[in-house]
Amino acid sequence: MAGSLGNLLGGIYGVAQKAEEVSSDPRLLAGAVGLGLITSLVAAWIPARNAARVDPVQALQKGKFQLLTAGENRARRVLAFVFLALVALTLVYGEGRLIFYGGYFLSIFAGVLMVPTLGLWLAKGMRPLLKAIRPVEGALAADSLIQSPRRTSGAVAALALSVSLIVALGGMTQAAYASIEEWLRIALNPDMYLSPSQNLTDRSFRFPAAFAEEVVKLPGVRRTQLVRTVRVPVDGEPVMVVALEIASIRKEVRLPVVSGDGDRMYGEAAAGRGVIVSDNFALQHRRKAGEMLRLNTPEGPLELPILGTVVDYSDQKGSILLDRAVYQKYWKDDSVNVVRMYLEEGVTVAQMRNRVAAQVGDRYKYFVFTNEDLRSYILKMTDQWFGLTYIQIAVAVLVSILGIVNTLTVSITDRRRELGVLQAVGGLRMQIRGTIWLEAVTIGAIGLVLGWVFGAVALYYALETSARDLSGMRLEYTYPFRMALVLIPVILGSSFLSALGPAETAVRGSLVEALEYE
Repeated sequence: MAGSLGNLLGGIYGVAQKAEEVSSDPRLLAGAVGLGLITSLVAAWIPARNAARVDPVQALQKGKFQLLTAGENRARRVLAFVFLALVALTLVYGEGRLIFYGGYFLSIFAGVLMVPTLGLWLAKGMRPLLKAIRPVEGALAADSLIQSPRRTSGAVAALALSVSLIVALGGMTQAAYASIEEWLRIALNPDMYLSPSQNLTDRSFRFPAAFAEEVVKLPGVRRTQLVRTVRVPVDGEPVMVVALEIASIRKEVRLPVVSGDGDRMYGEAAAGRGVIVSDNFALQHRRKAGEMLRLNTPEGPLELPILGTVVDYSDQKGSILLDRAVYQKYWKDDSVNVVRMYLEEGVTVAQMRNRVAAQVGDRYKYFVFTNEDLRSYILKMTDQWFGLTYIQIAVAVLVSILGIVNTLTVSITDRRRELGVLQAVGGLRMQIRGTIWLEAVTIGAIGLVLGWVFGAVALYYALETSARDLSGMRLEYTYPFRMALVLIPVILGSSFLSALGPAETAVRGSLVEALEYE
């Protein structure tokens, strides 16, 4: 918590380490493989079923199967609205995991069902804009999308879902980063830290009590906070117990209170009559203020009431704040992991570093960390972890390119005679290219708009999933508008690039063969 340097860094590493553990679990790997096979079978079964149901008359009429009938459109919309109604119910009665995740999957299904209809509406809405940009090419591109929603809905859906994942991850990144920065400002406010190890995540090295006693007496030190951390099993899981002078923390650090009375909880905890727990501990272990918490100590079981909960990102599994005097009494341990030092006004970190070296430097091994160094180090690590967002963007771009290339290839084959007639009556190659380019960019724009909408929903579920099952952190919902804007040139640019090959194929084919094609 606010008292432990190693805890904080361990907490930031926690999500990455959990992902590594998950990836190495053979049961989860087998489950992932099975899920992938099931998904592949379903993905193949749906097109195969649709192909078997094609009306032979429509199949012989060029382009007819790409249309969506009014009845089918209506059925899709009705089913989507039914799913959305069920999603609304899960939001109201979504305490259970099954109900909550069921609502998440239903929202995805509803979105996918609505893609053809929404794509058709957006294409119709964009037609005047496309005509204004290029009167002939724009109208042809828009009409191609309007007349064949089946052909483009797959690419649009894949692109929209990819963009939604980027928006969700970007929103989580933005919310987590803002929360961590705010927590650093509140919790990590000492001027300098003394640690027995250069590896900030290693808690096995400790200072003896004599070291701390000498440092506390140095001139120029306004206040010190001696911190000891140890993991204790709670509900079968190791949880971080942070032992420190609660009275000192009360004066220098005021962590945001989630539940309980702030003044009372700190006063009672300082007197050893209870513990304060982090919000993520309370969420993951389903504990609340007023309940008794049982801790196993070398002196036997220790039961103390939970006085309240606070926002604390020290450890992914949660943290328990215990007064150091209680810890020393029941654990028979007076060693220290970290010494937090607040300096008197006018005393610099460099001066205090020299005083510490003169007092204990020849007898103890220690490392000095300044407040600025620690903050920059933590934020740098956070930036590296959040760099995974860019991998998601690359995946989305790849999906958009492959999906649009496939869609345009099918479109050109389906419209081969139409394109041939355009060239025969005087259409220029550049006009044909422009038509296909605008069609590709329009597909990208539709997928981008739908992705923004789907992403708003996915972000909510991502934040709830993080709070419920991953870290227990309640992150504020913040839509990543900056990232959404960055995606405009990325997606539209990749859509245009994906159209270059199919466009050249369309204009360089044999005109005679195109006119004969049916």
